[in-house]
Amino acid sequence: MLRPQARPAFYSSVTVKAAQVEVYWRYEGEPASAARLIGLFLPGQQVSLPYNPLVDRNIILSTISISAAGVRSVRDLRDAAEQVVVFQRETTAPTVSQVGAATHTLITLAIDDYSSLAMKRRVRTADDSAMTTNLEELLTEVDPGLPLPRLVDLTRDDGGSGTRTIWVRVSHSSGGDYSAESTAASFTYADSGGSGGDVGDTDPFPRHEYTIA
Repeated sequence: MLRPQARPAFYSSVTVKAAQVEVYWRYEGEPASAARLIGLFLPGQQVSLPYNPLVDRNIILSTISISAAGVRSVRDLRDAAEQVVVFQRETTAPTVSQVGAATHTLITLAIDDYSSLAMKRRVRTADDSAMTTNLEELLTEVDPGLPLPRLVDLTRDDGGSGTRTIWVRVSHSSGGDYSAESTAASFTYADSGGSGGDVGDTDPFPRHEYTIA
C-alpha cells in the first residue's frame, strides 16, 4: 500500500567504511528511477565519463556505498546521496560593434567572440548603461548545431524625430544559463533627417586570410 503521508525510510548511522561505491547518473529533472549505472568503483577512485551533448543539460550523480559485507548504504536510489553537475560551456562575454551608419530606424550590430556551441542569444537594450530604463530583450534561438547569425538589426519604434541613444548588452547560451554579458556599449540612431547617428566601421562579412607554407 502506498501512503504519501508515510515517513521517509530510516537508516542508521554509518559504522563501517565503504568497500565499493555504485555511481549512477540521470538528467536533472528526471526521477531517480531513470538513473543509469555508470559502474562500481573503489572509494576515492577517479573516474572519467565522456559527456559532450549538443545542448547543455545538467546531470545528477547518485552514489550508493557498499560495505565489505555487502550491506548497501540505502535501499532505494531516491535515498542516495546526490550531486548536481552544472553544464555551461558557453561562458565568454561576446563583443559588440556597429556595421555601417545608423539610420533613423535601424542600427546593425556585429556580434563576435562566441563559440559554435551557442544556440541562444539575448540582446538587452535600454536608455541607460545600468540597463534599467525602457529595458527590452531580443531573444534568438537556433536548433542545436546550427550557427547563430552574426549580424543583428535593432529597430527603433519610439516614434521620435530626433536622435536616440541606446545601450546594448549581449549574452549567449549553449542550452543552460546565459554566459557573461558583453560590456554595456552605446549606439545612436540618426534623427528623422538622417543626421547625428553613429557610424560603425566593422566589416559585415570579414575575410579570413591563410598562409600556405
